[in-house]
Amino acid sequence: MRTTTRRTVGALLATALAIGMSACASSADHSTPGGDAGAAGGGSAFPTTVEHEFGETTIESEPQRVVTLGWGDVDNAIDLGVNPVAYTRSAHFPGLQPWAEEVAGDIDAVDLGTDSELDYEEIAALEPDLIVDVQGGTDDDQYARLSSIAPTVARPAGTNPWQVSRAAATRQIAQALGRTEAGEQLLAELDEEIAQTKARYPHLEGKTGNAVLVSDQTTYWAFHDRDGRGEFIETIGMRIPEEIGARDDGSSFTLQVSAEEVEMLDGDVVLFLTDDESFVPSENNELFERFDAELLTLTPTERQAISVNTPLSIAYALDTLVPRIADAVQD
Repeated sequence: MRTTTRRTVGALLATALAIGMSACASSADHSTPGGDAGAAGGGSAFPTTVEHEFGETTIESEPQRVVTLGWGDVDNAIDLGVNPVAYTRSAHFPGLQPWAEEVAGDIDAVDLGTDSELDYEEIAALEPDLIVDVQGGTDDDQYARLSSIAPTVARPAGTNPWQVSRAAATRQIAQALGRTEAGEQLLAELDEEIAQTKARYPHLEGKTGNAVLVSDQTTYWAFHDRDGRGEFIETIGMRIPEEIGARDDGSSFTLQVSAEEVEMLDGDVVLFLTDDESFVPSENNELFERFDAELLTLTPTERQAISVNTPLSIAYALDTLVPRIADAVQD
């Protein structure tokens, strides 16, 4: 992962965008757990009130003990210079992902397991002064329990569980941490990396591709652009097959596809997300043998990178996954 390059490119871009942005860059120093109040203008960002799906939450002062619960929220907190005291993660990946671990440095945080098995007593015992649950599936009851422990910031109002875009999630968390300028810088840095990647592989522009979760030998799940996996496809200049988009009624971020319907997945490339890195699509379903598309089975880490869909994880995917896709998809 080109973390050093990311920061260098981002600093240059920020300088070009606005005078004085270098102060914002220095505020996003990832080496200090808990962060630096300078990112919020010397603490002037507090108190701050964040609107979300369950109302609004006022955070009176800079939080020192942050717990992140949404899928990928830990990435954003770390990338903004705040190492949480605890976090949830994917069931498949104990501990931090490599991109977050690299930036977090020496972090002492509790692995709370997955967001589907929250232990409220354990969370309360950590004495958090802020709970972040933006990229998760919190409902009213869960929010009530969490907010009784500490001020809790949830997903933006009007968004559905697990359907918060990359930029919206980053901005929501940045506001909660009093680091709105740093959040904008992270997004600007990533935009520059995306632009460089698209310039490096211009033949991907306009090609069709989709990410497909393999549930079993009879069911597949294609992702719409409201999900990180679908958003990634569009991020690199590709587009989701029209037939997938035509069946998007807005009720879900996925489309269930039966074994007999897989031809609608065809295009220029299909990314298969499975628990088996040696998965061979045609051995799972002989209809895949008829595809014009290149069929790529992702590694577990590549799968996770496009799933959590944060500036850190997508930067990793740009470095590791996009070259594979570009090699497979030729003019």
